[in-house]
Amino acid sequence: MNILSLSAVGKAVGGEPLFEDVTIGFEQGEKVGLVGRNGSGKTTLLRMLAGEIEPDEGQIVRSRGLRFAALPQRPGVVTGMTVAGFLYADGHGADESEEQAAALQRYRAICDQLGLHDTTQQLQTLSGGMLKKAAVARCLALSSDVMILDEPTNHLDINTVTWLEQQLKTSASGFVLVTHDRYILDAVCDTILEIDQRRIYRYPGNYSTYLQRRAERQNQSDRAQQHRIATLRTELEWLQRGAKARTGKDKQRKQRIGALLDSGEEPEARMQPLPTAQRRLGKKALELNDVAKSYDSVPVISGFSYRFTPGERVGIIGPNGSGKSTFLDMIAGRTRPDRGTVEPGETTVFAYFDQTGARIDEELTALDYMKHHAERIRIDRDTTVSVEQFLERFLFPRSMFSLPLARLSGGEFRRLYLIRLLATAPNFLLLDEPTNDLDIDTLRVLEQYLEDFDGCVLMVSHDRALLNRLTDSLFIFGGDGSIRLFSGSYEDYCRAESSSAAAAAPRRKPPAATAARSAGRARSRGLTFREQREYQLLPDEIAVEEAEIEELETRFQQTTQDPVQLAQDTRRYHELRSAVEEKTARWIELAERAGE
Repeated sequence: MNILSLSAVGKAVGGEPLFEDVTIGFEQGEKVGLVGRNGSGKTTLLRMLAGEIEPDEGQIVRSRGLRFAALPQRPGVVTGMTVAGFLYADGHGADESEEQAAALQRYRAICDQLGLHDTTQQLQTLSGGMLKKAAVARCLALSSDVMILDEPTNHLDINTVTWLEQQLKTSASGFVLVTHDRYILDAVCDTILEIDQRRIYRYPGNYSTYLQRRAERQNQSDRAQQHRIATLRTELEWLQRGAKARTGKDKQRKQRIGALLDSGEEPEARMQPLPTAQRRLGKKALELNDVAKSYDSVPVISGFSYRFTPGERVGIIGPNGSGKSTFLDMIAGRTRPDRGTVEPGETTVFAYFDQTGARIDEELTALDYMKHHAERIRIDRDTTVSVEQFLERFLFPRSMFSLPLARLSGGEFRRLYLIRLLATAPNFLLLDEPTNDLDIDTLRVLEQYLEDFDGCVLMVSHDRALLNRLTDSLFIFGGDGSIRLFSGSYEDYCRAESSSAAAAAPRRKPPAATAARSAGRARSRGLTFREQREYQLLPDEIAVEEAEIEELETRFQQTTQDPVQLAQDTRRYHELRSAVEEKTARWIELAERAGE
């Protein structure tokens, strides 16, 4: 059933058209991924769908009573507002108090799963990652027919991204999703919409299917363009020879030439490869000697040493707030460690692509921002170009040169910030969530650059595809100040963790038969008769409680629940989790004393 439709819709921003004559419909429960270049109008389209802004042309028709839940790129923060109050912060929600109460219970349960256990916290005290988690929880908790999700994975850690992917996969609500995360697009979407040259194209299927069909469409377009050029060349040759007679047929031919000139689509501008010029990196790239950092007596990094060798590519993963950005800040010299030393090599030149670019004067124009670096920029060993030519290579037309940086879209600003850094010819890249706000086309160009980069790369990212493709090892931040080294890709790490969990599973959750056999030998190992009995019964008790936990988790996924029952279920859920943790710890203690 069609619940939302656009008919001949057009929209312009700042006098520039974003899209024209768009006619599309959305079905109930449809899971849509929206892709397109930065500045193509993805966020504008999302806001139009939700009714926040109106189109300049055409109309949008929504089913009666259609309910939306929105997740913006940057959730707004009101001073003094608590996490609990954030649920209905912008006034939307159910009219019936019972439904509001049910949504509040769902919200608190999801917040708890995401590590936001204290909903009385004020929003302004949260880190960017925790604030994003609160916004994700709000979007999922509200009863809606359509979720509007604008870059939901930005600022989330990998475990939360994986969790969100599962939530979207099993959600009964439809959604329109903008993300650069190709794994999510492939796993959860059944339709892809692409904004391309002011048109919107629909591709049924997931992201992999979209890539295949998009290639087919472009091939057809290229063949049509080649045919048009060949025809135009023939007609122009006729026109240049000059027709002596001005017959009706000749006039028709001239009119046809004019139509051919007018009908041709402008060739799609493509982003050029990123500048490959870089400085030579000596044998010593970077040494960290027992570096440590704490905030308010809480350790973020508890003594870490490492020597980077030229060409190393290291990914950094770990939960939000575990110190990943602090680690990069220390290496870049923005934050001093409490102890230890950071020693770059004599030839090391860093480029730090941080999350916000907060140190940049947003009143500068795009052209001035680049000219503060140089008047001419080296592209490779043999080629330099002017700043104007450099900007045009990366899809900044001359009409944008005089725009202040504050007027650029989030993705355009990130792209400009990236090319400005790479224009310095660095040999050691510090990348903090480099994929945030970048469109997929720019991300592909960045990936190609990083593949060919000869220097060191140290990258914090939640983008699993990027980590798999571009890193050789990982620093795993534990959240308690510890940093663990893993040699291999992120995929290798996930397999290793799964194998470790499987190997440890019998010890953490022992089968009843194993426990019974062990209990028979326990008496001679120092267990009392009562402890032997406890040791034998604990596995069955744990299994029963874990089954009840799974049943409750299934119940939490339901969109409509009795609020009183939901509150009881939530309390029971937390009681069971605590009980399982305590009983598992007790079984391990008894097993060790029994010599298991």
